[in-house]
Amino acid sequence: MIYILYSNDYEVFLGGNYRPEREVLINSTESVLAACAEINVPITLFCDMTCLWRYREQGYNEFPEAVEEQLKDTIQKGHDVQTHIHPHWFDTEISATGSGTSTYKVDPGKFLIGNWIPADGSSLREFCTGVFIRAKHHLEELLQPYDPKYQCMSYRAGGYGVQPNSEDIYGALLDAGYLVDSSIVPGMIYESNVNKIDFSCAPDSGNYLLSAKDDILSATDEGVFEIPVLALKDGSARWLLLKAFIRKVFKALFNPPHRNHMGYPIQMSDSISKKKGSLKQILDEVQIIKRGWYMLELGEDEDLMVDATRQYINRHQESDKDLFVSVSCHSKSTNSLMLKAFRKYHRRLETIYGSQLKAITFQEAGRLINSKER
Repeated sequence: MIYILYSNDYEVFLGGNYRPEREVLINSTESVLAACAEINVPITLFCDMTCLWRYREQGYNEFPEAVEEQLKDTIQKGHDVQTHIHPHWFDTEISATGSGTSTYKVDPGKFLIGNWIPADGSSLREFCTGVFIRAKHHLEELLQPYDPKYQCMSYRAGGYGVQPNSEDIYGALLDAGYLVDSSIVPGMIYESNVNKIDFSCAPDSGNYLLSAKDDILSATDEGVFEIPVLALKDGSARWLLLKAFIRKVFKALFNPPHRNHMGYPIQMSDSISKKKGSLKQILDEVQIIKRGWYMLELGEDEDLMVDATRQYINRHQESDKDLFVSVSCHSKSTNSLMLKAFRKYHRRLETIYGSQLKAITFQEAGRLINSKER
């Protein structure tokens, strides 16, 4: 059986929001949930719990209250909510503006939970365990009145940041009672001023139990069950990306100007900056094709998403085993074209795989995995 797990990293922007938080997260998520209802699939919201805690600590209660109302409604509609942690929120200063937007003062060194040095002298594993337990208790107390069977059992790291000190992070997940992780993006190598990822040595397998030692991720006989985010590595995506690039070029030539998620045309300040932006975009696309790595984040090209999914399934499906496939999005960054592509994408997968394919939540996956292990 092929289980496909749609998920949404339910979070605001890192440095601040140029629209009110309700528009950035609540309204955009409603659009995602509406798209899921149209194709009758559930989705899991990986909720950034540390954001909610920090807003309340600093006296901004309206936003976390609105979020929790949405989470309750989400559970009652048959979807799922699980834990997402961006630890920089513990030290972030929130500043509200008069226009209903907000800015955040972030310490870049606090973005990765593996970089934290607990102030109370406890170990990193103890610190992480406390954070994961707090998130688990918060969600279960909030949502079990609306679904008595609800359990928080799955985790996705903010920014996919399970490095450095992966051994402590995965040990803490086990200590806190989590069964499933979906933080690994196969083949991903990324570095910025806040994040550093190297998943080049992650197991080349669809699913596995994960242990971590000295930041080297390896499959083992025990540990957290890993459902990686769908990605293609080792150059296997190069031809798919090239075809997608050619489609994009033809689309740009013959279609009207692209519009942002609010429906307004994206305009450059002048023709020179437009040309520079277009040239840079082309060069970036060429570099992506050359690298030959692709992560399936919800986009506007359903052909690319379908082709990548088929290639991923062909690579990892074993006849005698279930395959759990994770497909990710960020509602804060979605637009109507992405949601249209999402609907087409799932319907095409149903046509291709028929009864072999089933869309489930991460909570359902955790229960299935737990029952099989027993």
